[in-house]
Amino acid sequence: MTLRIETQQKDRDRLRQVMLDGEAVSWLWVLDMRMRLLGEPIRMAGIGGVNTKEEHRMKGYARRLLSDTVRYMTDEGFDVSMLFGIPNLYDKFGYAPCLPEHRATIATRDAERAREAARGYSVRPLTEKDIPLVVRLHNEANRGRAGSLIRDAGRFHGFRLGSDWRRQAQASAVEDGDGRAVGYLVWDKSDTDVKAVEAEAGDPRAYAAILAELARLAVEKRCEEAELCLPADHPLMVFARRYGCRCHASYNRMSGGMMRILNQQGLFEKLGPALEGRLQDSALAGRRVRLRLETDLGVTRLLLNPDGKSESRVALKAPQDRLMQLVVGYRPLADLLTEDGVEAGGPAIEVTEALFGGQSPYVLASDRF
Repeated sequence: MTLRIETQQKDRDRLRQVMLDGEAVSWLWVLDMRMRLLGEPIRMAGIGGVNTKEEHRMKGYARRLLSDTVRYMTDEGFDVSMLFGIPNLYDKFGYAPCLPEHRATIATRDAERAREAARGYSVRPLTEKDIPLVVRLHNEANRGRAGSLIRDAGRFHGFRLGSDWRRQAQASAVEDGDGRAVGYLVWDKSDTDVKAVEAEAGDPRAYAAILAELARLAVEKRCEEAELCLPADHPLMVFARRYGCRCHASYNRMSGGMMRILNQQGLFEKLGPALEGRLQDSALAGRRVRLRLETDLGVTRLLLNPDGKSESRVALKAPQDRLMQLVVGYRPLADLLTEDGVEAGGPAIEVTEALFGGQSPYVLASDRF
């Protein structure tokens, strides 16, 4: 019996397979993507399509493949990795929950009230000629959102999937009174419910037309409410508040949107400019900060605002997955310090809140893999 792991390059992505006597028995995809952390573009390895043939399950092949893939992604120069996982599996490979789920529901009768504010705007089917607008609006709107994927006009060809793998998506463009496309809406293709999974607008007033369109769809399908699957601070979620809505947030335990650090030093070198900027925009402006980060991946030392007149020295020791949760704003240091293996010295809570606090990490359903 011969067992090996082989990698096939397909465009920018890689198919990795466990081969048993020449037969693929377990496999996954490594997706070469770019995402934002603190507004900075970083290289992210997405893990998708993890599967093992039924007759070869419970033999350790997937575990061996995932362990080897973490080493492979690190050697290939990826900064972090992300996946959307089943419960109680991927934490064994250094992944931690980093992406909460948000949704809001609004009664159809309340959403219909947006029609008045939507006057002068119209909605039509999204076409291929609208794709550059979609890419631009998405990238601009999510520039500062932790975890958001950067869309590449050459690779993004429209919307296929909706809120989960079983649902297809439909999309519309929003035009202003001069016939210019100024926004778009994506929702689940369904006969039984109305669920928006993405919406952006260059003109903030266009969100009235988007909400009114969701109300129209709800009336057409005889739904009592419409659902918005968007981050809590999204402009459409904020707009819906004026008409009355119910909001819900979910934080998964060892499942859902999970991340881990791969190349710690390279990651923080890329985040350096953003960290400098956040420090200058905080109450710590004018202070020099020496930050020492120690994880199972090694030690990273950062000097921020070297010309500051006073100095703070901060040391943080934590597993890399907990540091990942801190960096994306999923958990504050005050909470992490209640766990074994997390230690801090100096004004660590104050400094880390300035550097990483106030974020709302999220990946839109259309960008999941």
